[in-house]
Amino acid sequence: MLLPVQPYDPNADLVVSTPERVAFQYPVAGPGSRFLAQLIDQLILTVILVAVVIVVFVLGAATNDRDLTLLLVGLASFVIVFFYFLIAEAMFGGQTPGKRALRLRVVGDQGQPITFSQALIRNLVRVVDFLPVYYGVGLITLFINGRGKRLGDLAAGTVVVREQGAVNLRDLAYAVPPPTVTPAASSIWGQPVVPSSPGSTPATPAPAPEPSLQLEPDLKRFVIAYASRRAGLDAQRRATLAKSIEPALRKVLPAVVEAQGPLAALEQLATAEAGPGGQAIQVRQQHPDATPSLTFGIISLATFGCSPVGILFGILALIWGNHALRDVGREPERWDVGPARTGRVLGTIGLALGVLVTLGFFAWIGQHRS
Repeated sequence: MLLPVQPYDPNADLVVSTPERVAFQYPVAGPGSRFLAQLIDQLILTVILVAVVIVVFVLGAATNDRDLTLLLVGLASFVIVFFYFLIAEAMFGGQTPGKRALRLRVVGDQGQPITFSQALIRNLVRVVDFLPVYYGVGLITLFINGRGKRLGDLAAGTVVVREQGAVNLRDLAYAVPPPTVTPAASSIWGQPVVPSSPGSTPATPAPAPEPSLQLEPDLKRFVIAYASRRAGLDAQRRATLAKSIEPALRKVLPAVVEAQGPLAALEQLATAEAGPGGQAIQVRQQHPDATPSLTFGIISLATFGCSPVGILFGILALIWGNHALRDVGREPERWDVGPARTGRVLGTIGLALGVLVTLGFFAWIGQHRS
């Protein structure tokens, strides 16, 4: 007997569906808890940096080379700050000591463990997030996209979540059969018994329920992926996908494949894997123009001091962002709005700052000419 999928909560911040038909919900960490975690990490870093500075100055006093001492202090500070976050997140499951203290964790967009490349990208972009002072850009971005992501998270495909506490018995879902007649099922997992009303001719009982279909792991992953994306696939693409796994479908539903074809069998399996209401948990995709828009927006904001470059990349961020958001408006259930919207906002800010720098430059020239 199959256990039902945990009910889908539309208010959950991050929902991950596994091949075993279990949905995990991760609350996205808010700005307050992330700030406290950052504060703890900053205290730890301060202690480490003070110790390193003392050691460097002691060594510098022995060499009487002030410039070398200052160079070593700056280099050591950068290495410690950068590699502290990178090593902690990459090697300790997405947790720095501050995040661990507050039960926060960095994970991939689909709830998977963070990879080294994701940790590296996330911490490289931290430099831009820190501008102009103590994560000002990162905080603005976090509120703009509405998904608890700073620029580093958007670039690396990560999100900071809050870990759940211990699981109680009341949190587990059980399949409790009702005391009356089993209601009709709309899936392939079993055949219901047709009830008979009082005073009427007893209905012919349905055949005994067949055992649950045991799908091979590869087929199960394929069906789940198809169920979550079939809304965006045309008929020809669906038929091609079904044809590519016809041998596996024949092993599971030979009668359906023989009578109606492989696509009907695949659709039946996908419907069985769908969540409540017959809808599979949809995984919104990132629009192809969202990444360029976000990249151009970051460059525009980072280079606004060189106004021609900042203005150019700000305009590019707006063009790509507007194109992506237009498609998001047409198909909101398919595309993720966060990166494109963030890229457009950053491009707007970078463009505005670039224009202000240009106006200030021309005003300065006019003053000196007069």
